[in-house]
Amino acid sequence: MQFRFPHFVFIDIESTAHLLGGELACMQQALQIARKFSADPSVAIADTAPVAQMLAKWKPLAVAPHRQEHKAFQGLGLDALKDLEGLLPWTQKRQIEHVISFAHSLGICTLEEVYNFRLISLRERWGDFGVLLWNRLHAQDSQVISPLVPRDPLVGYGYMDDPIGVAPILFNRIKPHIDILFARLTGLSRYAQKMEVILHCEYSDKKHILDIEPVSASRDQELFEDLLFKRMEKTALENPIREFEIIVYDVPEKIQQLDFFEPRDNNEDRWRRLVSFAKQANCEMGFLQLEANHFPEKSFKLVTDWPEDFKSEDFVERLDDALQIKSTYAKGLAQSPRPSLLLEQPQPLSEEDFRKIRLVSSLPSERIESAWWQLTTQDLKNRDYYFALSHQGQLLWVFQDRVSTQYYLHGYFD
Repeated sequence: MQFRFPHFVFIDIESTAHLLGGELACMQQALQIARKFSADPSVAIADTAPVAQMLAKWKPLAVAPHRQEHKAFQGLGLDALKDLEGLLPWTQKRQIEHVISFAHSLGICTLEEVYNFRLISLRERWGDFGVLLWNRLHAQDSQVISPLVPRDPLVGYGYMDDPIGVAPILFNRIKPHIDILFARLTGLSRYAQKMEVILHCEYSDKKHILDIEPVSASRDQELFEDLLFKRMEKTALENPIREFEIIVYDVPEKIQQLDFFEPRDNNEDRWRRLVSFAKQANCEMGFLQLEANHFPEKSFKLVTDWPEDFKSEDFVERLDDALQIKSTYAKGLAQSPRPSLLLEQPQPLSEEDFRKIRLVSSLPSERIESAWWQLTTQDLKNRDYYFALSHQGQLLWVFQDRVSTQYYLHGYFD
């Protein structure tokens, strides 16, 4: 892709158009993107950049026949020659206007007639400029579209003539700038790690700094916008906003080879969105990961990363002629002898409470004893753990302190 001032974008789609469903589908995609930046964009497809620019101006949505661009000249007047430029504009508009004026004096009024001029005739009349004109008309002007590599920082800025103190209206003024920044991210094949929005107030030097940082880098623009809007709703805007800055901190794109027809919005993406919202609301959530530790309180660790080998499977329980399907949410916990729902502090069971539960076995399922180097501490752990059933049918995890013989409730099996 290559940009040319003031508003021309040239894209080489020869080897990639089939990925979007052909030339017409590619054209529609280009229009959809262009409408984010221009109220009335136009597009056309041709073998060469000069003819594509000319058709976009005079025959929008036209597709010139492959290797027969001249067939698309039908019905075009000589003024279309002014837009036969491509990556290199006419050095002097006066020269092409002189060609048009001279052709009119000969009674020539259509582009097809100029196309039939011989190369030697144009060279004798206008020299090198005549050769360039003939080459562009006959697809002989080689213009190679080079990759676009923007080097400007990913920043945006906006100034409001009338300050805004309402979050939805302010967000609508900011969104077009976010569209541009994320379009550039896509062009650079980069991910957004963090977005910083600085809101400058009108009646003081006060400013609100809104940091938007999901749990992992991505180009999920909708997620960044949702997180930003939630932050703006919670921000007091009694002092209205006069100007704003947007800074996107980008990181290299993670390379992931996917099947072309595989949906890009998968469970992992939805999980990241959920965790990002929870993190912004100061809520802690994640997957419980088993840890090799002697004490139950340290047997699990909360992690937010999507496990690479995570695969949820349903457990089918057969009883006589009936089937009951029970969802398994974490395959590691299914084989764990300890519950995932632990109380922060073990709850002492009174004699009345203890009579309401029933121990599954008379022998403990697990015994925990403090190490010898902990014998001087007050937090000694000398426990016998049992499985128990409550009168509601809940499976409980209880232990007996071997020193005081007191029973405690420590957790529930989900």
